[in-house]
This record gives sequence, structure tokens and C-alpha cells, in this order.
Amino acid sequence: MPLVPSPTVLSTDEMGRVAPPIAAAVGRDGTNNPVDVFVVQSLLDQRLPKPHSPVPINGTLDPGTILAIEAYQAVVMNMVPPTGRVDPGSDTYYSLAARPLVNKAEPSSQMGHFGVIPQTVIDAADASHLRWSIPVSITIAQWIVESAWGAAVPPGTNNPFGIKATGSQPGVDSPTREVVNGQEVTVTAKFRTFPSLSDAFDEHGRLLATGMAYKAAMREANDPNAFADALTGVYATDPQYGFTLKWVINNYSLNKYDR
Repeated sequence: MPLVPSPTVLSTDEMGRVAPPIAAAVGRDGTNNPVDVFVVQSLLDQRLPKPHSPVPINGTLDPGTILAIEAYQAVVMNMVPPTGRVDPGSDTYYSLAARPLVNKAEPSSQMGHFGVIPQTVIDAADASHLRWSIPVSITIAQWIVESAWGAAVPPGTNNPFGIKATGSQPGVDSPTREVVNGQEVTVTAKFRTFPSLSDAFDEHGRLLATGMAYKAAMREANDPNAFADALTGVYATDPQYGFTLKWVINNYSLNKYDR
């Protein structure tokens, strides 16, 4: 791996203090020392594109911090796919800590703002519920987790759910993370393209409502937590998928959108 040069000026807070280096990896599969997590959370809260919800700065690694890292990597660094991890001396750390901001970018739309759910997403999730009976909280939680708040979507696809293309379906090749034999690997897959975001939400609902693999989940349509558990190992290979969805639903009060 090529060495990444240290920036000449590191980020400072309002008191002029320089962002300290981290000793070990923070985020997905990281060491997650509380002091290091605190540093990364502080930098994320300063550097995520605005507007964004406050990043809790408490030194505790949770799914929300990983999603914040992914959103930053996708929007500011154009990383595909985002790793959800900050290593010492990595491009992500130096981008977060450098001043001026490295590869500064702002979302071109409402999508990609950490903690912000656009009304178009809420409306599309509600329409999916009305047609396919998918809990709105589940659909929004999957939008958050699969696309890091709309930041990590394969270019030109309108596909925030990671829906794969099969046969002659239109699609684009894009890298993605998978868990194989307990190990996380990056592979290239063909993802469906949709004319609009609402079309992607409708197809997501249809897949869950009619796919044989999701029959167990659909039996739990009145219990979003049980629905989330039933998607683990089925919708995604991540063994923590259901836990993450439930954390997102509860932490961001997504149940309020359920009828």
C-alpha cells in the first residue's frame, strides 16, 4: 500500500487545538479504542456535509458512527464502496483531519446528509407500504444502511438498496462489500438501474413481498424488529444486518412512520 503523505496543517477546533492522531482503526472491524473513537466522532461532527444531525461524541462505537464514516467517505472522498473504517495514516483519517478539507464535495441533492431523511424517501417508503405491506420503518432503515443516508449509491442507478441486476435487466457494474466465510471482501456486481427513486422503492417492496426468500420476514410485517431479524443472512450477508437495522429504527425513531 502506498504511503499517504501527512497533511501540512491538521484540523483545529475553535480553541486552536490540533486534531490528535489515532492509535488504531476505528469503525467496522476496528480496534475501536474509546479515545480513538472520540477523535473520529469529533472530526465527523465537524466535517460531514451540512446540514447533518449531530454525531454523538462519546467514545462508543455504534452503527451510527459507522454510517457516518461511510457517508463521509462516499460524499467527500467519492469512495466506492465506503469501508466504514478509519485507519491510522489512511486517506480517510487525513481527509478528516486536514485543513483545508481534502477533496471537499457537497451532496448534489438532499441525499447524503447524515441523519437527514428527505421527504421523497419517506413518501416512497409509505407508497411501498401501501402497495406491498412492507413496514415503512424497515424500508427507511434499509435505505439508511444500504446507501449510508443516500450517499453511497452506484452512479446513475437510482438504486439505494443494492438490488442486483439479473439476465437482461439494465444495470451497471460497481464494487460492493460482501461477507464470505466470515471474512469481508470487496467484489464487483451488476446493480439494477431505475428510472427514478420511487421505482427503486417499489421494486424493493415487490422483492420482499413476493420473493420466496422473504416469506419468513413477511410473516412479521406487523413487527419491524422481527422483520429485521428475518432479513439477516437473507437480504444481506452481514451477520449483524438485523441488529443494525433494529438499532437504526430505534435510534432514529423510525417507528413513527409506521401506520
